[in-house]
Amino acid sequence: MTNLLSKFHNLKEDKLFWVRLFAFFAFLIPIVVSPRIWFSDRLFPLVSVFEGIPVPNYNIDLVLISLFVLSFLGFVFRPIWKLSIIVIGIYVFWVVLDQNRIQPFYFEIIFMVLALTQFNKNPKLVKQCILLILVGTYFWSGMHKWNALFFEKWAHGLSKRIPFMPEWMRLAFTYAVPFLEASFGAFLIFPKTRKIGIWSITLMHAIIVATFVKGGYGYIVFPMTFFNVFVLFYLFYKSSFSPKDLFVAKHPKSIALFFIAIVFPFLNLLGFYDHILAFSYFSGKPKYCKIHFNNPKDIEALPEHIRLNVKHESQDYYIDLNEWSGRAIGVIVYPEVRVYEKVQNHINTYLDKPNTYLEYY
Repeated sequence: MTNLLSKFHNLKEDKLFWVRLFAFFAFLIPIVVSPRIWFSDRLFPLVSVFEGIPVPNYNIDLVLISLFVLSFLGFVFRPIWKLSIIVIGIYVFWVVLDQNRIQPFYFEIIFMVLALTQFNKNPKLVKQCILLILVGTYFWSGMHKWNALFFEKWAHGLSKRIPFMPEWMRLAFTYAVPFLEASFGAFLIFPKTRKIGIWSITLMHAIIVATFVKGGYGYIVFPMTFFNVFVLFYLFYKSSFSPKDLFVAKHPKSIALFFIAIVFPFLNLLGFYDHILAFSYFSGKPKYCKIHFNNPKDIEALPEHIRLNVKHESQDYYIDLNEWSGRAIGVIVYPEVRVYEKVQNHINTYLDKPNTYLEYY
């Protein structure tokens, strides 16, 4: 009994316990909402990183999911590296087996698991790593919005939602959006501006959530949204973390997260890094894809579960991969050309003389 009370007291003293618990639910809820993405036997093809990877059967998938959830839950109470390695290792295996599992609301939480792992029981190091992730997320999410397609879509959306505002004001706000969001991330760096950054990010997420609720979509991102806001207020609203505390990386963990969150996303601007991994959210940069069929007779050769996703407009027959993926596994396709080409190859295996082509939009 004394042992249990002692452990309970230690948890009360462990301020990071609630962050780990919220991280667990931020990952678990999307699993419950879209469980089909984690099973190998499904109606949307696996898009593996490498060819020839052994594909688990249904029973092994269940074991992996159970082991992942139990290890993650154990990590909440004991944030040791042995448990985090299991959580991170299973997720990496899942991603190697299917790139569509690299969704923002999954991989950001896995980065958080690495940040929360207690290698040497140093809470300051943990907070440094968490803040690096959040600074990188919002700074780069803003910077990636500086592109012509985002400006075009955003200006068009504002013209429909607030047509009563002068056009110059709508355009000025449109061009300011990337810098506003990037500045929210930069504000988190400095103690004097951190509260402004936290409130600005909270307001931005409130608008996003309200937009999704009104549109009736995007609910799967809510747990990560609430998690980010909770962590910002809980750990950093009154924090005196200085830029020196944030950017002086002495531990391998902080060095790794510094590169992942701050440095590597720059490579996306040069075309060498994935959009989603570079925190390019709602930027208009990722390309989405349709697979078109030049020969309508090819559609008859497709299995029924694929044929049901074929659309017919005039003389055009095509499959929108996001719509197919949304129906089959509950998430959109990971937006990279290599992924679309692999799905196209999967469809072509059913055709005697493949004559399909990809359209990006």
